[in-house]
Parts: sequence; structure tokens; C-alpha cells
Amino acid sequence: MKTMTESEALALLAETFSEPVASLRPDTERATIPGWDSMGALMLMAELDERFSLELTAETSKKMQRIADVLDYLRTHGALKS
Repeated sequence: MKTMTESEALALLAETFSEPVASLRPDTERATIPGWDSMGALMLMAELDERFSLELTAETSKKMQRIADVLDYLRTHGALKS
């Protein structure tokens, strides 16, 4: 499996949610990211499946409330370098 750094992960999330990468930090709340809506969540699921063969479920996605939650998910599943 490919792995990426935290800065690469933030860039991926910025692209997925159509946000400037400078506005995303681990403590950034989902509610403050306009692109992290239901469509953005589906795009994130598709992106993680395509890039890392990770199946992010809708249930797990709904529990993610901060960028750190996505980073933790990637770390736990071996896609993010510790």
C-alpha cells in the first residue's frame, strides 16, 4: 500500500473538499468546511478507495468531525506515515 505524509494527506483533503490547503489543520472542524457535506463525504470515500483500497463506510464517515479524525483513520489503516 502507498503511504503519504500528513502534509500530502492535507493536500488530498483540500482537493477533495475544494478548500485551500492552508485552511486545513488537524483541529479544523467538519462544520467549518463547506465542501465536507454529503457529496464531499462521498468523494472522500471514493478517493480513499481509489488511492488506498480503503473502504470508508458511511457510518465511520459520519463519526469524523475533524480533519484529525480522517488523519487518524489513514494512520490506523497504514496509509499515513506516523
